[in-house]
Amino acid sequence: MTHMFDGYNDVIRLAHGERLSEALEQFIAETKLPGAWLSGLGAASNVELGFFNLSSREYKWRTFGNMMEVVSLTGNLAYDDTGKMVFHLHGVFADDEYRVVGGHVKDLVAGATLELFVHRMYQLLKRVHDDETGLQLLC
Repeated sequence: MTHMFDGYNDVIRLAHGERLSEALEQFIAETKLPGAWLSGLGAASNVELGFFNLSSREYKWRTFGNMMEVVSLTGNLAYDDTGKMVFHLHGVFADDEYRVVGGHVKDLVAGATLELFVHRMYQLLKRVHDDETGLQLLC
């Protein structure tokens, strides 16, 4: 994972085979930013997607192992109730037959590359537990 800061925003590039969750943890540890919004594109495999069932308050998870184009990846970095920064990403991915899948991104492995644009927040971005949904929502 490499990244650069232009004074306002960051750009992150993951190389082939790098895991998104590990790269974001490294990026967060190195930059100590207070929060951010992300967008990205590239290619990925082992894409683990979830769909949140509000009634059961549980995610249904599915992993897509084949190489896919990252059509859209968007989300944010914010601190949870415990003070740990977490990523909340949603993505749309296309296979080699141009079929698409999408959902909440738990993790993925970069294909040839994964490129992320990080728009930094300059105030703390935080999540708090919401009793109605069972989720940690931005406050």
